[in-house]
Amino acid sequence: MKKVLALLLLVALAVPSALSPASADTRPAPEDRGASGLALALRRLQTIGSVLHTAAHPDDESTELLVYLARGEGARVAYLSLNRGEGGQNGIGPELGEGLGILRTEELLAARKLDGAEQYFTRAYDFGFTRSVEETLTKWDREEVLGDMVRVIRMMRPLVVVNGFSGTARDGHGQHQAAGMLTPEAVEAAADPARFPEQMKEGLQPWRVLKLYGRIFGQAQGPAAVIDTGRFDPILGRSYAELAAEGRSKHRSQDFGMIQPRGAQVRTFPRISSSVEVPARETSFFTGLDVSVAGIAGFAGAEGDKFGPALEVIRDAAAKAMSEFRSEDPARVAPHLAAGLRETRALRASIAGLDPVSRATVDGMLARKEWEFTDALVKAHGVVVDALSTVEIVTPGETVETTVNVYIGRKAGAKAEQIRLAAPSGWMTERMTGAPVEDAGAPQFMRMRETADSSARFRSRIPDDEPYTQPYWLVRERAREQFDWDASMPRNLPFAPPRVQAEVELTLAGERVTIRQPVEYRYSDKTFGEIRRELKVAPALALSVRPGLIVIPSGADRRMREVSVEITHGARQRTEGRVILEVPAGWKMEGNASPLAFTRQGERASRLFRVTAPAGAMGSFELRAVAEANGRRYTSGYTPIAYSHIETHFVYRAARARAELFDVRVAPGLRVGYVRGSGDDIPEALAQLGLAVREISEAELASGDLSVYDTIILGIRVYEVREDVVANNKRLLEYVAAGGTLIVQYNKLEFGRGDFAPYPVRMEGNQRVTDENARVRILAPGHAVFNFPNRITDRDWEGWVQERGLYFLSGWDERYVPLLSAPDESGRELQGGQLIAQYGKGNYVFTGYAWFRQLPAGVPGAYRLFANLVSLPKAKRDNGTNGNGRK
Repeated sequence: MKKVLALLLLVALAVPSALSPASADTRPAPEDRGASGLALALRRLQTIGSVLHTAAHPDDESTELLVYLARGEGARVAYLSLNRGEGGQNGIGPELGEGLGILRTEELLAARKLDGAEQYFTRAYDFGFTRSVEETLTKWDREEVLGDMVRVIRMMRPLVVVNGFSGTARDGHGQHQAAGMLTPEAVEAAADPARFPEQMKEGLQPWRVLKLYGRIFGQAQGPAAVIDTGRFDPILGRSYAELAAEGRSKHRSQDFGMIQPRGAQVRTFPRISSSVEVPARETSFFTGLDVSVAGIAGFAGAEGDKFGPALEVIRDAAAKAMSEFRSEDPARVAPHLAAGLRETRALRASIAGLDPVSRATVDGMLARKEWEFTDALVKAHGVVVDALSTVEIVTPGETVETTVNVYIGRKAGAKAEQIRLAAPSGWMTERMTGAPVEDAGAPQFMRMRETADSSARFRSRIPDDEPYTQPYWLVRERAREQFDWDASMPRNLPFAPPRVQAEVELTLAGERVTIRQPVEYRYSDKTFGEIRRELKVAPALALSVRPGLIVIPSGADRRMREVSVEITHGARQRTEGRVILEVPAGWKMEGNASPLAFTRQGERASRLFRVTAPAGAMGSFELRAVAEANGRRYTSGYTPIAYSHIETHFVYRAARARAELFDVRVAPGLRVGYVRGSGDDIPEALAQLGLAVREISEAELASGDLSVYDTIILGIRVYEVREDVVANNKRLLEYVAAGGTLIVQYNKLEFGRGDFAPYPVRMEGNQRVTDENARVRILAPGHAVFNFPNRITDRDWEGWVQERGLYFLSGWDERYVPLLSAPDESGRELQGGQLIAQYGKGNYVFTGYAWFRQLPAGVPGAYRLFANLVSLPKAKRDNGTNGNGRK
């Protein structure tokens, strides 16, 4: 089974349409449609050039390079990102960790759709910023991540590799350094059959990369490839740099919207090694290599000469199609494409006698050419296939109907021969007759207006034990800083290949071709128009427990908390049952035990329970929700990762809540306002302490009475994402001057440049403490913020996650009092992480410590520290510091 999967992945890697990832929808980018799409397809047919670009994170790639190679030179290009960016921040929503990794994976795929490259990953998890490569390769299993990189090289078999980093301290981020160090090791290991021999058992073969380049941000002095990504491409109608900027703007969660630059954009890539003799300065990464179709013979070993005539026929067919292409009559090139396809297939059938390594290489190149000829032939005839399901979500045991429509733009010499639906084993699929079901997702006036040249309808019954649709790397719970993969998974791919596909066989210009189209659900959004989503298998009942984290101060008189179990009905048939909440021994529970009864998909219900912790209980506890319906037990639910620019994905988690009981207090009677930033859960966390936190709206911030609040808290990155906060910053300072307390959480460099603080501050670079266990020193131990209402001790710095803090101040006016100090990786003490200043009658607090990570994680000390910050207005001013740290 492992070998079969590996072989299937080899085919998929050679044939991009076979691994169409679950991105926003399968419709091609504008560049890949119509005459321009065919022109780019013909450009690809002329070359066997291939490049793998490596780096660490989403956004680390040189998008200009990918566009230049894939679109401009027609090469096969891929980006290998070691991880999915889970450790970063989210500029558009609340997702962090695994959820953010899904979002950034989709954003990479959106960029790849534009630049024309492929996308791969290793199992590494982005555990957050570090400047230490040693820490990185301690948290990641070096050999396993290296093996993942080797697998991609052996599957793709690129002629050239471009290393995104140097592997030195110059790269900054420790994960950047690791990517730079591991890339040349992976290139060397991929050629050695003694390294990772288990991959050979899976059907892979060693591969020797011919040229290795690096990347610098500037001009290389030694041997290098020099390219101009600002060159205008008449097929694209713009330069490669312009298209690349649009692609980088797809990284919306990273606030990467960019201007599209015009004019010359010269880039240099230092050459690290080459197996062929080349000049010091190259104008192509393929200088010295025969990347014409005829060049395939050079990879066939001693028998290469006998393949020469056939390869010349293939090369000439591609060249004739290119020379005779006319945008007003694209079908005129179909006979040449059909001839090239026919010869490619015949040659593939004749290479069985090659040695295993040569056969793997030659067959991979020919398989790629076979796909490229097929793709061009389909484009020349204007063939489009739609495979549309009647629903987006189907549950085990249900049926789903799919309509496959085939549209042929240039009908001469084109005919649809057969339509099939390829589904997993266990799915019972039958062909239907009769009139098609109306497209429920289309507006009423549009229904039934589409007229296909050929169509077929299918009904499929989903097995009772069918697995739910979810990102394959999250199926197993992560126990360390990398994901738990095995050979049953489509390792290295962005997502698993589509579960259900239509297969349409056509005869085009005398050649039989097959188009595979993933099944999608199509609907109309009143704002955005047509939206497509993948067909998903989900549970009949999905459960979630709110809140997922319960904090109960150990000394609180009221130890009862309300817990809501929310149930989403995914099935289309009636479902009846009940839900229960399982609590720890000694806890009291009462609540709504009324039966569940759902009659339609998408219905929701909730059951409210009251749980009471026993007196004296301390520590961590778990509460679990269980639903019983139709003879089944449901113990999990999902969180949708849903934005308009990506495919929706479900992240499954057990339906449980964690209860943390520890000693924490807040000052009584506090009135707290919160201004949301780029997304965090701090208001919900503070509510666990009994605080009534009110979110301040734009209108209230602009003209409301802010004096009703004792404390106002600004959410993370608020000066970056909230123009109204920038516009009303003066009102916030007036609030402080009048006696209020303003807590400003971490912001990026905009804060240092914006003159938002009451007294001058500087924020240069990214001063941060990445070690979550770094020793923190209290600089003003007598200050109220460390004594009221919680006395802070060394224990309050235990159990932190990912990091201490980020974007600390690098300089400040003498009227600020630094409160804390912690070392960065070099051992330098940073005191700019938390400061306070008295401004007028109030307190201005800047804190770059990562509360947005610690409070949702239930870190007791973080709650105690933040409770003191919020309680600052109630602190006695006779504690020796007048509440601001000054005698």
